[in-house]
Amino acid sequence: MKNFTKLLAVILCMVIALSTSACSLKPQYSYKTDDTELAIGVYIYALYSAYSQAESLAQNTEGYDSEAGTYDGSESFLKVQITDEEGVTATADEWITTQADKTVRNLLAIEHEYNRLGATMDEATVEGYKASAKEYWDYGPYYSMYGEQYINPYKDIFEPLGVSYESFEYFYVTSAKQEVVFDLLYADGGEKGVNDEELTKYFTENYTSYSYFNTNMYEAKEATADTAESGGTLSTNVALSDSEVKKIESNFKGYVDSLNGGKKFDDVVDKFMKDYELENDPSTSNVEIMDNSVIGEELVSAINELDEGKASNKAVGEENSQVMYLFYKGKIADKVDEYIKDATNRKSVLQNYKGEEFTAYIDELAKSLDIEVSKAVSKYTPAMFEE
Repeated sequence: MKNFTKLLAVILCMVIALSTSACSLKPQYSYKTDDTELAIGVYIYALYSAYSQAESLAQNTEGYDSEAGTYDGSESFLKVQITDEEGVTATADEWITTQADKTVRNLLAIEHEYNRLGATMDEATVEGYKASAKEYWDYGPYYSMYGEQYINPYKDIFEPLGVSYESFEYFYVTSAKQEVVFDLLYADGGEKGVNDEELTKYFTENYTSYSYFNTNMYEAKEATADTAESGGTLSTNVALSDSEVKKIESNFKGYVDSLNGGKKFDDVVDKFMKDYELENDPSTSNVEIMDNSVIGEELVSAINELDEGKASNKAVGEENSQVMYLFYKGKIADKVDEYIKDATNRKSVLQNYKGEEFTAYIDELAKSLDIEVSKAVSKYTPAMFEE
């Protein structure tokens, strides 16, 4: 999924960033093929996006001083050696230029495949993307969530830079085209089609179904602040008494024994809620590839060690802040219908399965296309964003 969404993230970065460059109104093209011509602003944006990525990479180098905001003593990071996720090492300015070129070529590859496949999008889908673009353009990214007090129109940011609404909208529509191309190529019966049997095999071999719940083995207590600056109270964690800890350990061992004895997870959750006088279900359940999980290495390790249909418990955390967890690994075969027959879940699994392959396919296609690059492109360099 990460590989599949990398290009999409580049296209949609304009949507989620409050400060960026964008498409110029100058009647110039940047890159073009026989059927598609991209404005010079598309290249400028790709360059800016790469610039932002390179800056993050530079900030992870040893020479970066976060307090001074300098790189080996310089305010500019453009000559810093950076290494990206693919292991490519280059000076930042070289990396930015290369990455921008690759991004624009990949956009043209998506356009090419969309046209080659005779792809279409229904009007409702297109209008939905355009409506989202229009809302962000007129009101900004937070209006729909927080209301008028958070209006921050993108047009106020981009129009002074020479960005038309049409250029802004282009990125939304192109991101939609990428999804359409992927769906057509990998749909059952498509040129690179994946049927349910193949996808089920991938799903059951790579995904894990798990659940867990937890309780704290400490409590937060207020302590009077000694500092004059504070003058109030501070909260500090205090470990529970030995008897309270032993009670939790005994309860959780009982939950584990019940699950390992064949009791349903929901029934054990009900027992846990009664024991700890909880009104709302505190448990978490998920189906995912554990290597991609964000729940933390210690929890991932505990779940990976389990056999399907089995449970365990473990205290996690430092002294005075330990949390007792119960982990349960379900049978992944029980989730096949939910994740293979459901269109939304199936698409997510398919993207995880074939996303890396699709990205490589687009990369290679971009290299093979007959693409003309405007001389105007050379006028734009990473240094322009420092100015």
